[in-house]
Amino acid sequence: MHVAAARRVAWPALPYVWPALAGVTLVYLVAGKVGLSLAFVHASATAVWPPTGIALAALLLYGYHLWPAIFVGAFLVNVTTSGAVPSSLGIATGNTLEALLGVWLVRRWADGREVFERARSIFAYAALVGGASTAISATVGVASLALGGHASSGRLGEIWLTWWLGDMAGALVVAPVLLLWAKDLGRRLTRAEVVELALVLTSVLVSGLIVFDGLGPSHLGNYPLEFLCIPPLVYAAFRFGQREAATCVALLAGLAIVGTLAGHGPFARDSQNESLLLLQAFMMTLTIVTLPLAAIVREHARSEAALAQSAAIVAFSDDAIIGKRLDGVITTWNEGAQRLYGYTSAEAVGRPISLIIPPELAAELPTILERLGRGVRIDHFETTRVAKDGRRIDVSVTVSPVRDPWGRIIGASSIARDITHRRQIEGTRRERDTLRSVASLAAGAAHEINNPLAVVMGQAQLLSDEIAGPGRQRVGEILQAIDRIRAIVARMRHVTRVELMDGPPGLPPMLDINRSSEPEVSEGPEGPAAGSCLVIVAREERARRESLLRMFAGDGTEVIVDRRLGERRRSASAGGGRRRGPRRRQDISLDLQTRGWALVRR
Repeated sequence: MHVAAARRVAWPALPYVWPALAGVTLVYLVAGKVGLSLAFVHASATAVWPPTGIALAALLLYGYHLWPAIFVGAFLVNVTTSGAVPSSLGIATGNTLEALLGVWLVRRWADGREVFERARSIFAYAALVGGASTAISATVGVASLALGGHASSGRLGEIWLTWWLGDMAGALVVAPVLLLWAKDLGRRLTRAEVVELALVLTSVLVSGLIVFDGLGPSHLGNYPLEFLCIPPLVYAAFRFGQREAATCVALLAGLAIVGTLAGHGPFARDSQNESLLLLQAFMMTLTIVTLPLAAIVREHARSEAALAQSAAIVAFSDDAIIGKRLDGVITTWNEGAQRLYGYTSAEAVGRPISLIIPPELAAELPTILERLGRGVRIDHFETTRVAKDGRRIDVSVTVSPVRDPWGRIIGASSIARDITHRRQIEGTRRERDTLRSVASLAAGAAHEINNPLAVVMGQAQLLSDEIAGPGRQRVGEILQAIDRIRAIVARMRHVTRVELMDGPPGLPPMLDINRSSEPEVSEGPEGPAAGSCLVIVAREERARRESLLRMFAGDGTEVIVDRRLGERRRSASAGGGRRRGPRRRQDISLDLQTRGWALVRR
């Protein structure tokens, strides 16, 4: 199952593979026949061999699985030319190995299908494919001819050189045109660009006819006019790119071959094979110059676009982005810095960065510059800066060293972000948490105060029944104070949550040391809300119950009578009389504590 799945991935479906193989084989065969029609040193060796470029482009675009088309096409070209099957098989093997090795080298070392996008990749392609893989085809082909007895040993060197240069010309002139047009076929030119490209192609055509076909005056035929072909190619490289530049080179190569074979142009010699070798060397030189130039122009355009985008991001960033030298002098100042600090770019550039540093923080700058000089990056350093109008601004600063192309530190870039609002929020949150802690403590304290407060209240109530005259009045004052304490405790127990929005809210009176702890008038004469307390008492007289109700809230307050205290008091009187003085107060206090007199939150 896994083998079948891998084969489906490596080999497309048959309806696609067989037409592709047949198409590549046919194209290879026709181009090979055209190339061998210009074979002058040997029937199987020519200085013009387009099939190399076709094979490389096909395998780069569609994969290694098209290699059988290369092998079959090369075999058919040679067997129909020389009629020797063994040598034709050897030549086909060399051509196939040339294409496979060339594509592998391009994918491994020269960016694969993107080989003509960068100048470095183009030079690598020229060396690896044009120089190395084509040598394999020439070597295997010449060895096949020698072993088959179809070439004399004295001419093997000339045949090998012709074979090698012919394959190299196919790889450098033909392959770029096919690969670039196949990749960029969807790119459309505007009408103005079409007209401009037509003018460029026309200039290439005219210069080619003048240089290689004797279109100019006859007395100029012996002059080296080949330099006239360079300006149109350079213009195409600058104005359009690699695809159009490669097309211009291929058009010029076709015109040059026709003219040179006719005996025109600066490369025409007595030997047609020598003329073609010189011409192919010239065309390959033009290719190696033109295509990298076009790639550099395209890379420069992409770099400019990227730099423009980066500059726009820096210029319009909300953060303050400042560039400075190692001596602290400001070199760049974006709009974010202008908005944050108030200084315009004209006012800030050229002045020291201490312009925005508070005097008390002047020691920060030497430390930062010293660390930058050592290449240390400073991340999220929180500090304070001064705006033009004197405002103090809390900022978070990141400072990075700026290096030149050789890695030397030549300056620094700082990014500052206003964190004033964040610090305000943090302060508000700390205050809120503090208030919550205080509120929790107040609620807990109120809960603990309730029990002893009930004891005091009960004792005071009992004393009020036993004391007459001025003492009774003092007990009344004590009860009034207890009532105020009870109101404060009730408010403390109502503090359950503190929320801070734009600013801290007012504190409850019992938490605010600047306010009085007296009961607030807003509670009214009826006291706290009804139903807020549970009172347990040991007396059931109606007058006492009404007194407690008036004291502790209102109609909603529940009063539970504990009769056990009264029963104990009666039993004590029957057994030994009524207890008086300190002993009685101690007994009642102990009974209140043990029997549960309390003021409890409902």
